[in-house]
Amino acid sequence: MKIDPHAKFPTRECPGCAVEVPANENRCPVCGYEFPARGPLHRNLVWLVLLMLALLLIPLLLSMR
Repeated sequence: MKIDPHAKFPTRECPGCAVEVPANENRCPVCGYEFPARGPLHRNLVWLVLLMLALLLIPLLLSMR
């Protein structure tokens, strides 16, 4: 397996100084801004909202027949 040394990895912009920071870093190397951690609670909340939307839309779609 070859690794491309020129591959672009995901980045995000630091809100403190607008520098592009690798997405896997939690702190900006320039200004020290700490990105908030997205833990399991955030992930579970997203799935819960999607499930609730699906449960609301399925009966609506079935009643349109």
